[in-house]
Amino acid sequence: MIFTSTLFFVFFLIVYVLYWSWESRKYREWILMIASLVFYASWNPPFLLHLLGIVLVNYLFLKPLARTKSKKLLLIIVLIDLINLGIFKYFYFVSDNLFYVTHWSLFDTSTFSFRIILPLAISFYTFQVMAFVIDVYRGKVDEIPNFFHFTLFLLFFPQLVAGPIMRAADFFPRLENLRIHKTAIYTGLFLIGLGACKKILIADNLGTLIDPVFLRPREYGSGSLLLATIGFTWQVYSDFSGYTDVARGCALLFGFNIPRNFNAPFFSKNIHELWRKWHITLGTWLKDYIYIPLGGSKVSEVRTNVNQTITFALGGLWHGANWTFLAWGLSHGLFLFVERSLQRKGIRILPEGGKFWTGVRIFWTYSLFMFAAVFFRSLNIQDSFFFFQSWFYQIRPEQTATLSFNLAIPYIIGGVIFHAAEAPKQYPRWFQRNRVKLLLAFLIIGALIFGNYAGKGQDFIYFAF
Repeated sequence: MIFTSTLFFVFFLIVYVLYWSWESRKYREWILMIASLVFYASWNPPFLLHLLGIVLVNYLFLKPLARTKSKKLLLIIVLIDLINLGIFKYFYFVSDNLFYVTHWSLFDTSTFSFRIILPLAISFYTFQVMAFVIDVYRGKVDEIPNFFHFTLFLLFFPQLVAGPIMRAADFFPRLENLRIHKTAIYTGLFLIGLGACKKILIADNLGTLIDPVFLRPREYGSGSLLLATIGFTWQVYSDFSGYTDVARGCALLFGFNIPRNFNAPFFSKNIHELWRKWHITLGTWLKDYIYIPLGGSKVSEVRTNVNQTITFALGGLWHGANWTFLAWGLSHGLFLFVERSLQRKGIRILPEGGKFWTGVRIFWTYSLFMFAAVFFRSLNIQDSFFFFQSWFYQIRPEQTATLSFNLAIPYIIGGVIFHAAEAPKQYPRWFQRNRVKLLLAFLIIGALIFGNYAGKGQDFIYFAF
């Protein structure tokens, strides 16, 4: 059930009307629970039972962990969660690489009589449940919820499939007082409209244009390969931030204010700042549950760099079972290492201050992100290096396929405009005074242009993770 589909619109409308038709908090919670179960089951009913099983197993550890603070219990449940994630997400990756190294038929996945299917949202709900369990061990959860509320926390359908990754403090306090204000309604509708425009108008159309390039890069010239890379950065931003906007908007209409996940990341002046604004909840999760436990920056400089590299390598593998994702994570780890090292030595490659040099720093940071994005999108490492080669040497394509500049650029510009909309504090006062009228106009204009410019309705990119 894709957020931008008619089916989801009807589903959400029914749930919303039923939800606010009851004054009783208990009935509202049950409506949310049933809706979340139906939402996940619409993808694959058997995996709903699997998800509920994971929820139950984790819940059984909560009270003993809160009472004993046992590291052994914590290690057991974390290993259970990681093994569950590893079997479904990394089984073929590990087996194929072992077969490549050893050539043992035992690891030849082409001969297996079974096929493992990746459960929807397994990466997101695994990180969310692990965070809750670890927070219980650390004493950061004041009260263990009952099983019903714990399940609702993990299955809350607006953010279940692709985040944001919630913590206990993001959900349970709001659950105690389910109310909604006019401002939340306006903001929620605006976010839903904004997210739908990002996804349908920008991400889907860019995906249609650039997917063939990444599928068969050797059929395209240098200009097309560079344009496809730029297009992908705006596709993945529009796609993922669009999903997050719709998720946050839907949650607001139910009375929940879930975390923000993007904050105009491509306006960042360095990679450190970018990672404070891109996929914010994943970045903070990696910092709180991997980087800091490894020692963070409170150790030697060498150890700090190792900790940072390990954190981003694991963050890359979290996205997918492919060497390209590991290379993507290591690339960002390298960028951060260089930035940190230069900063500690007082070396500045680019001057600070002034609009010109601020623009140069933003462009440089975006260029580094674009470089790593090639790894993220390419099918394999060989294709990634072919893209890099094309940036410095004129590539003569095997065929005469081209990516149309005139078709791609308008959608890239559209992505830039929507990206700028993520800085609401910079909106002029007239916008705040007329937000209701502007919201209505925005939704009407969006509805009118969908018919002419909507893409082919692709799945959200992060559904694969």
